[in-house]
Amino acid sequence: MALLELVSPRPDWTSAIGKALERPAGVPERRSAERGSGATDGRPAGQRRRLADDLAWLRLALDEPGDHGLEEVPDTAAVALWRAELDGDRQERLCRLRDRGVLDAAGFLLHESEAQ
Repeated sequence: MALLELVSPRPDWTSAIGKALERPAGVPERRSAERGSGATDGRPAGQRRRLADDLAWLRLALDEPGDHGLEEVPDTAAVALWRAELDGDRQERLCRLRDRGVLDAAGFLLHESEAQ
């Protein structure tokens, strides 16, 4: 279980996409000729996901929370708050966005419970 909290008045999607498109420190630039090589995340080349794809998923999930495993939590002091079951794909996406600083750039915090 996790909580996704919006801490700014509204999501800053422009900053988030800018952060998603940044190359992480220490990662060399990939060239099109190298794309056929093995995936760094263990997936075949055709199944790798870009961080920008995860961000697009988040935008869609916030527009249609029920369809994407998010439940809006009413009556909180937060600007907005969603409860999320962290399982498989959803967990990978949210954690990858958090770990690369994209959630912070958009104005979100991800609070994970200890009992998972």
